[in-house]
Amino acid sequence: MLKEILVNNAMTYEYPPDGEILPIIDPYDGCTIGCPYCFQLGDETWNTNLNIKINISDILHKELMNWNKEDTIYLGSKCDPYMEIERKYQLTRKCLIELNKLNIKCMVTTKAGSKLVFRDIDILKLMGDTFTLLLGLSNLQQLSKVEDYTLLSNIQTANQLHRMGINVWVFITPILPGITNVDAMIDALDQDIPVFLDKVRLSRNTRPALMLERFIEKNHPHLASTYKDIIYNQSDVYYEDVKEKWSNNERVKFDLNRLK
Repeated sequence: MLKEILVNNAMTYEYPPDGEILPIIDPYDGCTIGCPYCFQLGDETWNTNLNIKINISDILHKELMNWNKEDTIYLGSKCDPYMEIERKYQLTRKCLIELNKLNIKCMVTTKAGSKLVFRDIDILKLMGDTFTLLLGLSNLQQLSKVEDYTLLSNIQTANQLHRMGINVWVFITPILPGITNVDAMIDALDQDIPVFLDKVRLSRNTRPALMLERFIEKNHPHLASTYKDIIYNQSDVYYEDVKEKWSNNERVKFDLNRLK
């Protein structure tokens, strides 16, 4: 259910296991992309509604007036900032406008594949080096339909934005054995776009693990035993092969701490 809400704070914070504190802006709370492995699914209250924070850009400027310009804000954790509903509400665009006014460094995470990000190219160009797009390629809605990875919407988006001078980092996270063709995806990207790779990281009997297992059994039954090994035995042969092949390539990163 869609719910338009008013919020008192634009910023929230996440606390990863490595002890960092990540400042987050989520124009929406909830997501329509539907990734069955999403870590947010560990919170059973998340995504019961899609909350639209209609006043978030109004309070953003005042809240960040004294922000340390050396620190980066991440836009998009409990939502995909460029999912289809952004076309109507434009909250991501409004937040970017305010961040640009304040000259605050920003990283936007999306895997929507709608190309809606091109609507905001005027703002992104103004932001220059303060802006980085973190573009996820493990979108099962796309991967289940596309065999030629040069046609994958987000790869096209990455290449086009990169050629327009926008900072783009690409994420194939998680790598999905039997579904994700890592070699083909990397080869289809412009050769100086950084690529971040990571394996499926799910704990057994958690909600995301059970949802991914059900998804595989329904849509890729021939891979069911492979994913049981990943979830229950932490055994991922495909990922280890990928890591061995690409670990010496300077543009390919396996350490997600390199984001900081």
